[in-house]
Amino acid sequence: MKKKSSVSDSSKENDQDFYRKDISIIATAFLMKFIGLWIANSKEEQRRRNLALFYTVIAIIFGVWVQTRDFYYSWPDFNNCAYVGCNILSLCLILVKLFILIIHRREFIDLILYTYKNFWHLNYDINEKLLLANCKKICIMCMVILNSCGLLTVISYILTPIIANIGKNQSDRIHPFNMRLDLPILTVSPYYEIVFVLQVLSLYYVAVCYISFDYLLCLINLHVTTQFRILQYRLMNIGGADTINRQTFKSCIRQHQTYIWYCCRLEDIFTLVALGHVLIFSLLICLLGYQTFLADSLTRRFTFTFHLGGSLNLLFLFTYSCDGLIQESVNIGTAVYKCPWTTLPMNRAGRNVRKDLQLIIIRSRRPCCLTAGGFFPISLATFTRVLSTGMSYFTLIRQSI
Repeated sequence: MKKKSSVSDSSKENDQDFYRKDISIIATAFLMKFIGLWIANSKEEQRRRNLALFYTVIAIIFGVWVQTRDFYYSWPDFNNCAYVGCNILSLCLILVKLFILIIHRREFIDLILYTYKNFWHLNYDINEKLLLANCKKICIMCMVILNSCGLLTVISYILTPIIANIGKNQSDRIHPFNMRLDLPILTVSPYYEIVFVLQVLSLYYVAVCYISFDYLLCLINLHVTTQFRILQYRLMNIGGADTINRQTFKSCIRQHQTYIWYCCRLEDIFTLVALGHVLIFSLLICLLGYQTFLADSLTRRFTFTFHLGGSLNLLFLFTYSCDGLIQESVNIGTAVYKCPWTTLPMNRAGRNVRKDLQLIIIRSRRPCCLTAGGFFPISLATFTRVLSTGMSYFTLIRQSI
């Protein structure tokens, strides 16, 4: 019993060391705790998560209401409607992801717990740790890119009204977002500054929600992709030059089955998220492109340049991580073929192992993937299709104006 407890304690220490060393996992956990959708270790933590989640839902719905009123009063000015439409689509995209994850909240938390216990640990050999280190670098790079784009977009939204208010009277000052309320007091100090700060804080909150869901999915996809690469390495080294280690081979089969099950659970939770992501992004990229290249205001062009760049990076990283999942799950068959199966004896045991190898190759021809509502798999081809659709909408708008 003492030996078992010492082994479990050492594994927990290894897991904690992995969490502390991986900045991408720490940042993702912080952002998801900020929203309210993460693991809770006690009832008090769960209560705080529920309060944060309730505030997130109310804040996003309130933002949709404010922008919808602004859209109503901006009609039929197309420039202002396109500007507000970008904000509404961004908020609607957050709401879609938020409500879907709330519906699948229990499955989502169980998936994160399983990932912590089975993927994010240090019980790997040297070559497998090199694969994990490469995955860690990619995750950190994705985190830096997305956070930089999000921060620059928030800063540009803040600078737009500050630049526009230069030389104006107090009664003519504008906020980052139009409230459309007949209250002259909102432009008078200190109420103007209070509303301005509240809108900036809300904008930062929206930016966190906009980035965190997709970054979490990218993080999970990249780590599952790395697990498939580790499995390929183990399959190619399941024995010596003359034979195959049966126990190691059985362990690899169980791991392959586990990864397939994991991808199915990932598909059940995130398939509608991916569908909403693809559908809304086609319209969003169109409107962002219009604001970037054809808007009358230079400050709006400046703002939406960062917004468009961040959205394109987000879409690319999302499709890139899903594409890696497809490619590496298919490569399992190639790894099986490279193992020393030709040296197996021609007896009953050797024939059974060959049949098992054939079954793995046949199963690997059906890739693990994340689909958009079950209609089509998400891959890098999806990125080009969404861009093509968005550009088509942009061309129609440009010709009709």
